[in-house]
Amino acid sequence: MRVTEERRSPTIQSGEKRAIEDAARRLAAIVESSDDAIVGKDLNGVVTNWNKAAERIFGYTAEEMIGRSITTIIPPELAEDEPLILGQIRAGQRIEHFETVRVRKDGRRIHVSLTVSPIRAEDGTVIGAAKIARDITNQKVSEHAAQLLAAIVESSDDAIVGKDLTGIVTNWNKAAERIFGYKAEEIIGQPITKIIPIELQGDEPGILARIQAGERIEHFETVRVTKDGRRLDVSLTVSPIKDGNGKIVGAAKIARDITQQRKLEEALRTTERLASVGRMAATVAHEINNPLEAITNFIYLANQQPELSEKLKRYLSSADQELRRVAHIAQQTLGFYKDNSQPVILSVADAVQDVLTVYERKMTYKQLRVEQRMEPELEIRTMAGELKQVLSNVIVNAIDASREGGRIIIRARAARSAAGVRGVCITIADTGVGIAARDQANLFTPFFTTKREVGTGLGLWITRDLLQKKGGSIRLRSRDREPSGTVVRIYLPAEAPARSVSNVA
Repeated sequence: MRVTEERRSPTIQSGEKRAIEDAARRLAAIVESSDDAIVGKDLNGVVTNWNKAAERIFGYTAEEMIGRSITTIIPPELAEDEPLILGQIRAGQRIEHFETVRVRKDGRRIHVSLTVSPIRAEDGTVIGAAKIARDITNQKVSEHAAQLLAAIVESSDDAIVGKDLTGIVTNWNKAAERIFGYKAEEIIGQPITKIIPIELQGDEPGILARIQAGERIEHFETVRVTKDGRRLDVSLTVSPIKDGNGKIVGAAKIARDITQQRKLEEALRTTERLASVGRMAATVAHEINNPLEAITNFIYLANQQPELSEKLKRYLSSADQELRRVAHIAQQTLGFYKDNSQPVILSVADAVQDVLTVYERKMTYKQLRVEQRMEPELEIRTMAGELKQVLSNVIVNAIDASREGGRIIIRARAARSAAGVRGVCITIADTGVGIAARDQANLFTPFFTTKREVGTGLGLWITRDLLQKKGGSIRLRSRDREPSGTVVRIYLPAEAPARSVSNVA
């Protein structure tokens, strides 16, 4: 037989009441123990409930907030949000994860994520709202810091690279793309050794071992390779990357391109060396001039003696040639040349022959054949000493580079510069060993030489300096594989400026 509502026993009614009360107590306990602020308000925005987390998050006690408008904790510039929220609640809508800002009792602003649900009476009528507010200030601060850090990384002029403990690239910023030439999508997932020269790849395991040990590597200067094969001087700072538990999981690398800095430093060192040579030049030139003049006089006096044998004459001639060579080497080594004479009209063929005469013995020893192809009556107005020094610096290089039995070809013709200036083009070609491609860019750099034992590294630099001061130029092409050899092309205006060059170093 069915029991109607009117006939329920007092015992059953009492049990239901207790169950409802227990459920209410459990719900109240959950609300009070929640880490999120749980707030009740009526449809006018007046606070009806305020849990412990709300007190902690917003700084107001329940006694201070219950009965007050919820706008107490809403910033003035966001006051218009509340009517909109209440409008949605009245329409029975639930608002989820609405991120906004609220104000604590002490005036501090905090970021919160709100979920607002309608509270309904037994008949379903909406009578208020239940609001859950989670403090996401730290999360927002972290997000902002991460965004700021990402912006800094992307805008940095230095390459900022992340890699794991096996050396696989995990991050690659815009500067890394610009410096090394690889796009992020080309390099992420690839080993970092892709940009390390083969001869330096043995360094990488040691760097990773130091990172795994928690060590930071600062201002480590080394070389890296770009996508197109260029080598760059870089300064590296490498730091361990740790996860949330403090475990080292990778490395962050900051790479600064110091290639230009290295070039400037080298240029400064070269300038200092040249300045030092310049300061010594006058003194040394004076000291060397006296014995050279004395020896020249002795050779002259010896040549005046009667009945000299042909053999002795040849010896004296050789001594005179060697004396000239010593004078030339002194000038070249010191980068010092001073010609107080005025420009004169010179036969190019005669100037070439004078230089060949100086090196005749050397060419004879190496059994070199010299071929001269010159336009007849080709002349130039310049200072004899400077023209001979230019020719001498190039011809002696051709002799030194030539193998025994080799050939040197000297051509001279009238020519015009790119600007249309009338002048002379002199070409000196040899069939020697040639110059390696890696060395050709440095040939006109002071103190750079491919002649490891006898070269001073100043001859071609002085030659270019002299030519440029005269409005001329020098070009060179060479190959060190068969058929090998070097071709040097010199251009000089037919009317060189009437001024001497002093201390070209």
